[in-house]
Amino acid sequence: MGLLESIRTFMSPVPLEQRDTSPAPTMAQQLAALRSKPRPWRAPSITEALGVPAIQRAVTLISNTTGSLSIGTYRKDVELPDTPTVITRPDPYATPDEFYRDLAYYLATRGEYVLWIAGRSSAGQPTALVVVPAPELNVEHNARNRLFPIYTWGPRDGNLQRGTRFGPANPAGEFIHVTYLREPGALRGIGPLQMAGAASSVSVEAQEWAANFYASGGYPSILLRSAVQLTEDEAGALKAQWVGTPSNMPRITDPGIEEVKEINVNPQGAQMLDSREHQNGEAARMFGIPGSLMEYGSPGSSLTYQNLSEVWTQFVRGCLTPNYLVKIEQSLSDILPRGTRVEFDVDGLLRADIKTRYEVYASGIAAGVIDPEYAQRAEGIPPGTIEKPEPAAAPEPVPVAAPLDVEDTSPEEEVPQSRSLAVRCDGAWRRRDGSEVPCGKLLAERGPFIGTCSRCRTVHEAPPAVVSPVEMAIIAFMSREQPAPVITVNLPETPVAPPPGATVTRLEYDEAGRIVGIAEAS
Repeated sequence: MGLLESIRTFMSPVPLEQRDTSPAPTMAQQLAALRSKPRPWRAPSITEALGVPAIQRAVTLISNTTGSLSIGTYRKDVELPDTPTVITRPDPYATPDEFYRDLAYYLATRGEYVLWIAGRSSAGQPTALVVVPAPELNVEHNARNRLFPIYTWGPRDGNLQRGTRFGPANPAGEFIHVTYLREPGALRGIGPLQMAGAASSVSVEAQEWAANFYASGGYPSILLRSAVQLTEDEAGALKAQWVGTPSNMPRITDPGIEEVKEINVNPQGAQMLDSREHQNGEAARMFGIPGSLMEYGSPGSSLTYQNLSEVWTQFVRGCLTPNYLVKIEQSLSDILPRGTRVEFDVDGLLRADIKTRYEVYASGIAAGVIDPEYAQRAEGIPPGTIEKPEPAAAPEPVPVAAPLDVEDTSPEEEVPQSRSLAVRCDGAWRRRDGSEVPCGKLLAERGPFIGTCSRCRTVHEAPPAVVSPVEMAIIAFMSREQPAPVITVNLPETPVAPPPGATVTRLEYDEAGRIVGIAEAS
C-alpha cells in the first residue's frame, strides 16, 4: 500500500453501522473485570492488612492523631466562645476522641464512613451522631430517585434503621455518608487499601512467609545423603543416631552414608528482610505519610534537627488535612446553622522548635507586627495552655432507638425529681389541630434561663430575687419619700408681753401651718 492510499484510508470516515457506540467502562466495571481475571495473588482482608506493622502504623497514626485534635466552630472567621454539643460530644455513648478517631479509621481502612443522626432538636437540627459499623451497613439504589440512595443499618436485635442521605438539599435524611474517593455514580467509597490491593497483598504475603519460616522449625541444620535406599525404619534409626548424639561430640559415619552437608541458614534472606523493608516505604507512599514517621529511610535521605518539625508539617498538609480533616469538617459543618463552620486545631502539630519560635517572635516584635503579649499567649505563658483541651461537655439526651418518621408534636414529659434544677418552658404551645397544651420545652439543664423558647416563642426574663420579709421592710422604708418634719406649737390664748428691751424670737408659718423659719425682733 502506497503512502497516498494509507492517508486516504486513514482519513476516510467509518460507516455508522461499523462504529463502536458502547459507553466506556467505569472505574467500578474495570475493577470488577480485573478481579474476575485469574491472578496468582489474592486481595487481603482489612484484618490481614493491619497485621503488617507498616500498614498498622500508618492507620493508627492517622486515626489517633485525628482523635487527639481539638475542634471549634467559626462564624465569619471568628471563633465562637461556645461550641455546640453536637460537635464537642457528637456521640452520647463515646468520648470525642473515640468518635473522631473512628471516622479517620474508617476512611483509612475502608475509604468511607457513615453517621446515623440519632437525635434532633425541635427545630430539626441534629443533636446526636452515631458511627455506623461498616459491616452492618447496606446501601442500595433508590428506584424512585437515584439521587437519594437507601441506607439500611441492621437488622441488629430486630432494630432496623432505614433512611436516605442527609445534606443541605435533603435535611430530613438520616445518614451522613463521606467517602475518601468514589467513582462517580458508585454507592460506596474506596480507600488506600482497596486501590493498592497488589501492594497490600505483597506486604501480607511477605509477612506470612516470615512467620511460616519459624512456624515449622525453619530449615534443617544438617543434610544426610545415604548411598543406598533406606526404609522408613532405617531412616528413623539413622536420624535418631545423629540427633541423639550430644553436642560438640565426634560422630562416626559408615559406608552407607555418602555425604553429610551442613546447611547455614541466612535469616535475613529467609525472612526477606530487604523486601519487607521496601514494603514499609510502599505503605508510606500508599497513605501519603513521610517516611521518617514510618521508621523508613529512603536511600540518600537525612533527618536533622533543623528539618524535624517540617516532617509533621508535611504530614499535616500532605496527608491528614486534605484526605481526612477537611472531609470531617465539611460533613459536620452541614449540620450546623448556615454560616457556621467546623475546623480542627492543628497548631500544636505545626509548631516549630522553641529556638525557631523565639527568633520569629523577636523579629515580629522588632518589626511591630506583634507585641510581647501576643508571643506570651502563643507560648502559653499566661494561665492556661496553647493546646486547647476538648471541653468536658455533657452529652445530649439519649437518642431514640430509631429515627422518627414524623415530627414529634407531643409535649415533653414531666421533669423527673432527680432533675429538679432543670428549667422547662411554662408557656402555651398551639398544636396543628388548634389546641393549646403546656410547652414543657427543656430550656436549661440548670437554671436560671433567660431568653426565648424555640418552640412556643415565649420570652423568659430573669426571675425575681428572693428577699426575706425583714429585708423587704428595710428596703421599703429606705426607698420611701421622706416628708419634711412637722412641728406643732400650742400658743397661749393671752400673749405675754416681753420686758422692755428684750429680743423677741418669732416663728414664721406657711399656709399649711408648718414652721418654715425663725425671725428675731427687738
